[in-house]
Amino acid sequence: MSIVKKMAIGYIVIIFIPIISFGLYLYNQNYNSFLEEYAQGRQKIVNQVLNNLNVSTVQIESAYQLFQNNSNTIAYLSGNYRTDFDQVSNFLTYIRPLFSYILSSNRLIDGMTIYMEQQNGMVFRPEMAKMDESKLDDSIKKLPLGVGKWITIKNGSNPDINLHFVHKIGNRNFEQDIGLLDIKVTSKLIKPLLESLNLNNRSNLYVLDQDHQVISLVEKIHLSQDSEQSLFADVFQSNAKYSYQQVNGNKMLIESFYAEGLKLQFVMIEQVDDVFIGIKKNKYVLVLTVSILLLLLSGIYYLIASSITKRILKLSKHMRRVDENHFPLYHGEINKDEVGHLTSAYNAMIRRMDELVNTVHRSEMLRKESAYLMMQAQIKPHFLYNTLESIRMIAEANDDPEAAEMSYTLGKLFRYSLSGTKSETLLGEEVENVKDYIKIQQIRMGDRLQVSFDIDAVIDNFICPHYMLQPIIENSIVHGIANVRKQGSLSIRIWEDSAFMFIAVKDSGAGIEEERLVLIQGVLNGKMDAHLLQTDGGGLGIFNVNERVKMFFGEHSGIQMESKLNEGTTCILKLAKGATQ
Repeated sequence: MSIVKKMAIGYIVIIFIPIISFGLYLYNQNYNSFLEEYAQGRQKIVNQVLNNLNVSTVQIESAYQLFQNNSNTIAYLSGNYRTDFDQVSNFLTYIRPLFSYILSSNRLIDGMTIYMEQQNGMVFRPEMAKMDESKLDDSIKKLPLGVGKWITIKNGSNPDINLHFVHKIGNRNFEQDIGLLDIKVTSKLIKPLLESLNLNNRSNLYVLDQDHQVISLVEKIHLSQDSEQSLFADVFQSNAKYSYQQVNGNKMLIESFYAEGLKLQFVMIEQVDDVFIGIKKNKYVLVLTVSILLLLLSGIYYLIASSITKRILKLSKHMRRVDENHFPLYHGEINKDEVGHLTSAYNAMIRRMDELVNTVHRSEMLRKESAYLMMQAQIKPHFLYNTLESIRMIAEANDDPEAAEMSYTLGKLFRYSLSGTKSETLLGEEVENVKDYIKIQQIRMGDRLQVSFDIDAVIDNFICPHYMLQPIIENSIVHGIANVRKQGSLSIRIWEDSAFMFIAVKDSGAGIEEERLVLIQGVLNGKMDAHLLQTDGGGLGIFNVNERVKMFFGEHSGIQMESKLNEGTTCILKLAKGATQ
């Protein structure tokens, strides 16, 4: 099945039919459930705001502890100071700063007064007052010790709520009360709650005290006093958090919640019928309209999708014919749009891939072969000349069996060097060839050359370039150890890890000057031109080996050089595993 048909069928089956069917079913079956969820959502908002209100009340109530636990306040209220000076000093030094601290740290507190039970103490206003000056009810003045209470005070026709928190203060042993703390709270404590409810033009909010008297009102729906009283009676009798009732012919959501700390009841009335009746009346019109629109959009969608996807399908079918040896161009319709641009880009990519595979690849192979032949052409004449000259000198000196050994070893080297045109060998064979080369050099140099091998790797099956190690060994002997008079040492260490094979060639020869070493390292890292290494005596041997290693094992492989003048040189080959296997 084509992608066009799949998209059309998927659109109808997955989107069109489920939307119509589920929409009708959901509307008919879940109308009442929606109302319940609406009410529950409002309850969550209210409860969250109410929790914030409770936190604020606890913070205000905690001010009592600061006075009750303050020894200077208790001493002042108990009348323990013998002189007026002590009273004044104690009040100004310890008590008034405590009032200032509480008022500045809690913006919800509008003022505080402590009414003193003792009549013989000095009165410092406005913080202190005598008990008989208090306008609070006698029931408040007679609160038992350890009990606090929130009270509301009506302020004529002012709609703001005046809240006070009162608490008796006892002496040190809590045997008798010595004062009454009166904290006046600003209207900001209740105002955020009223504002956060986000009342609309179909809702009322009532705040009632412990006597079920309305102390604050936000009215957007006009209700008669009888209707309000009936609603309040139902709320207090049922103790339900929310309910739906018919009031004056309209369906109302009635929500109730209680602020335990403030002893205040909040009742919210919201008209919801106007919101849902319109939807109910227009249900069938809405369904019909949506159905027609979906059908029309489905047809338009099919035409647009068909015009685009058919060309994509043709291009996709053509691209399946492409493999590593076959790069056909696409000759179908190519319009001036995104799909046409994609097709043109595909043809350009195919042409470029064909060029890379058939042209660049061949050039790379020729370059590798030229570099290899250039290295051999450079290495062989020098090596043959030095070896033959050594044999001649030994043969002229005396009839020594070393000459025969040297000739035999030279024959093995010739066979390895001239054994066909292969460009790769096994690392084990390369090491054996190096050992033959070193044996000849040991005959020439005698005890001046000490050689050691440390092989901690599996080298018999590891493929590497032909004649990879011999130029490095030759550099260490000819340019390193041969240029010092002392006995020289040459160590060849081979080890491996999971990703690389490592070969370290270390000599104790003359070393390399710092400037020359920086130049060699720059060329090996590809940061400097290789022609800078060229000298009258050569200089490209290490570079050629490094290039062959990178060609053979990849860019993460190569040679690293470390040297100190008059101390020796270390050459490390890093060969990636799996590069040629």
